Amino acid sequence: VANANGGKKHTTFNILAAHIWRCVSKARGLSADQDTKLFFPVDGRNRLDPPLPPGYFGNVTFRHARIAQAGDLETESFTDTIKRIHVALNQTNDEYLRSAIDYIEIMSNLNNLVTGPHTFRCPNLYVIPWNWLPTYEADFGWGRPIYMGPGNVVQEGKIYILPSPDNDGSLSLATRLETSHMKAFEKLLYEF
Repeated sequence: VANANGGKKHTTFNILAAHIWRCVSKARGLSADQDTKLFFPVDGRNRLDPPLPPGYFGNVTFRHARIAQAGDLETESFTDTIKRIHVALNQTNDEYLRSAIDYIEIMSNLNNLVTGPHTFRCPNLYVIPWNWLPTYEADFGWGRPIYMGPGNVVQEGKIYILPSPDNDGSLSLATRLETSHMKAFEKLLYEF
């Protein structure tokens, strides 16, 4: 998607994650000086050099985070919020990923790296793009799936971006926020 200020293209994920981050921060009523982290997964397969061997089977997923103050998200241009995510993704190169691997290797207690409900809850957020997964192409013997998504989004602050079962290009969000924030989030999301 091109922006109006020079035609730079941004991915659907960057645009949607930026919009979600801004809406969630506002719906939560965060103070202007409150730091908020947006976490998102990054596929390392095409970012490592040398690349993984053909046929490699396994996860190569890294988690990245971007920090901003809630007030900045509310006052900066939408394009600037998108750029925050774009820059983070561009920084996630071979050197960055190998540094993360080195850090894990020298950790004496890997429990310090474990994330849980405390990591993503207010004021933070974890946006997980599943919209690229070919989930509706699966056939387990009874035809095309009617619905595919996480069985249960148990952690506050997690949002999954899901493809449409109708294959029409639309997307759905499986969202877990505090009940008191959901109505405001829904309203802000659709006011774009």
